[in-house]
Amino acid sequence: MKNNNIHIDKALYDRIAEGDEQAFEQLYDLLKPTIVGYVTKLMKTDEAATEVIQEAMIRFWLNRDKLPEIEYPPAWLFRIIANECYRYFRKHGLQQRLLTALSESSSDLSRQTEMDLSYRETQRIIQDVIQSLPDRHREIYRLSREEGLKMQEIAGKTGLSYRYVKKVLMAALKIIREKLIKAGRYPGNFLMSLFL
Repeated sequence: MKNNNIHIDKALYDRIAEGDEQAFEQLYDLLKPTIVGYVTKLMKTDEAATEVIQEAMIRFWLNRDKLPEIEYPPAWLFRIIANECYRYFRKHGLQQRLLTALSESSSDLSRQTEMDLSYRETQRIIQDVIQSLPDRHREIYRLSREEGLKMQEIAGKTGLSYRYVKKVLMAALKIIREKLIKAGRYPGNFLMSLFL
């Protein structure tokens, strides 16, 4: 990799750390051929590969606040992907016995209902966390996630320092992530941008 590309990649990761969804999509588009090839080779089916990639990218997005501390972000991303492959194998190895015991006549409707309930429950947990934040923190979170403002824009709009805005936003995201994990609701088949 050329030094120029490393600089571009670092800038892209910095934008992702600030919550720039376009930068996140751009990174995925750049890495998609490599990621898809790697995961499909391990998982053997397109369906399993798609699930693993989706989960890994959600996990990466949820933990984007750690990016400024990561020395080599591409290696960290591929470690997340490898861990997600492992989780998938472990999860589906245990679930295979349950699936055999269950009737194979589960309908698409029941699966959709389960997904809808899971989505609503995850949203409820996030909204509860947001409501429990102090007023200023809640304002910063909403300006970022609901209005789509970048940290620098939030600092300008609120008259607060960029550093303070970043600290508050990262702390709020950490609390949300911890609550979701504790509740066993770590977001699965949704794009995290719907939530965070």
